Amino acid sequence: MAWQAAIAISIAECISLAFNLERGYWTTLTAMVLTTQTFGESVKRSLERVSMTILGGLSGTVLYFLLPPESALIPVILLIFVFFTVFFFPIYHLLAVFALTGFIVFLFAMIGAWNLVLLEERILDTALGALIAVLVGCFFLPVKTDVPGLFIGHFEKMKASLSLGFLNQSSLSLPVISFPLAADFQAIRKKAIAIRYEVLFHYINRHDFGVLLTQTAICTQYVVGVLDAYQWLMNYLSRDDKQRIRQVVETTQHNIETLIKRLKHEPHEAMKPPCDMIALVTRAIEEDPARFSHLDNQGLGYFNLMHFFTRLNTRLNDIYTLLNKSKD
Repeated sequence: MAWQAAIAISIAECISLAFNLERGYWTTLTAMVLTTQTFGESVKRSLERVSMTILGGLSGTVLYFLLPPESALIPVILLIFVFFTVFFFPIYHLLAVFALTGFIVFLFAMIGAWNLVLLEERILDTALGALIAVLVGCFFLPVKTDVPGLFIGHFEKMKASLSLGFLNQSSLSLPVISFPLAADFQAIRKKAIAIRYEVLFHYINRHDFGVLLTQTAICTQYVVGVLDAYQWLMNYLSRDDKQRIRQVVETTQHNIETLIKRLKHEPHEAMKPPCDMIALVTRAIEEDPARFSHLDNQGLGYFNLMHFFTRLNTRLNDIYTLLNKSKD
């Protein structure tokens, strides 16, 4: 990243000198700031910076022209823009850039005068700096997100959570086990917008990536759901119930492991269909029909838990099908 920033700054300075840009420092600063860890993040931030510079510049300019000349409100509005710039930068980049552009409008208004020519220069110089950052991120030492690695890591956490919750009977409470899994997916979702601008998996398109993200989100919710449900249900389950649930968990882990190996491009066994789980539920109902006909909480809880596992494995099979289709 340091080399990319140095290259971007050098290119921006050379262009400023070659074309005698009056405020070339805008281009240089933009190119430096928008050079980030990954190419996708550079594209995302560049689009945000240019769009919010245009919107913030136009809004600030309109507000400035609405004020009386040399108005005492100019320093007040300047401080308001400074506050929102500092406030939003750590939490919402778009609004921070909007406020920053408004600050620049009123800063120039205080030290001289702001006009449409300066607005045009600000927008064009920012766009040029953003273009330089994107080109440098693409062609000079490009860093791209390991997208398969993100999902491999998440599926491994999913498998480990099921082991701790159902097979190894960890002393940790099940919500404590499920929380890191949910937090890990939120981290992936946070990176999703930037990832969309990269060459995803080298063969999956944006639509398929969106479907993959949605299916993974649903799988994560199902895993968190079964872990939470099992916490209060396990004391009411019979030995046969627990044995059937163990079979379902092992099948689920097999399917997750198959997905992991598929993402690693390693040899793997076939996915197990969810119909096997439906057969287990059907057999349980046939063995004790009175239990399910009474609609008591324990019977319904067991039935719902098995249903969630069935839906989870349906989604896992859908993800596997999607990956195979994308490869073709």
